[in-house]
Amino acid sequence: MEEGMREELINAQEPCREAGDFCGSLKEQEPCRKSEGFCANPGGDKPETGSPGIDTAESAQEKVPEREVCPQSLLEMISAAFPGKRQDIRSYSALSLAYIGDVVYDLVIRTMVVSQANRPVNDLHRITVRYVSANAQSKIVQTLLDSLTEEEQSVYRRGKNAKPHTTAKNASLSDYLKATGFEAVLGYLYLTDQMERLLHLVKTGISLAGL
Repeated sequence: MEEGMREELINAQEPCREAGDFCGSLKEQEPCRKSEGFCANPGGDKPETGSPGIDTAESAQEKVPEREVCPQSLLEMISAAFPGKRQDIRSYSALSLAYIGDVVYDLVIRTMVVSQANRPVNDLHRITVRYVSANAQSKIVQTLLDSLTEEEQSVYRRGKNAKPHTTAKNASLSDYLKATGFEAVLGYLYLTDQMERLLHLVKTGISLAGL
């Protein structure tokens, strides 16, 4: 009788042997469930699957960290969309830097203003002018001069000392030249992909200038 029961238990374990798995002690383990591919453990432990030494897909996903994908900057996206020869930023004139810096600053301010509320376009323009006028930019850059790096100060001086072909209608020549220097710094930071620094300067300058 005892020999017959033992033979039945051995036969119940056979599916595991076919898969290369063994259920351990015959007295402690229940028969393997062939359809599920693992040995049932009445003790509540997590069932083992597959061959020894081979992780399941679930455990493998837990062990392999997901690769972080760094988002591209606006400059990188534009450069990728329009590939071509890139010039050394140091070869750009101060007015060229100011040319792109003016647009970048305008985009930052317009984004800020539009995100605050959905207003009529005339109101959006009126609020934006408070920040993008030559007078406003002159005030902003003067509050930032002591915090600019040596490279940024050099770019600022080049822009401030440049001889623009136009001047602002509602600003003095002094304020216009300071604004040009400020825009040159922003253009330099943008083209060298330092948007975090650019945004920091703009936000800090607006706050210190009381705008």
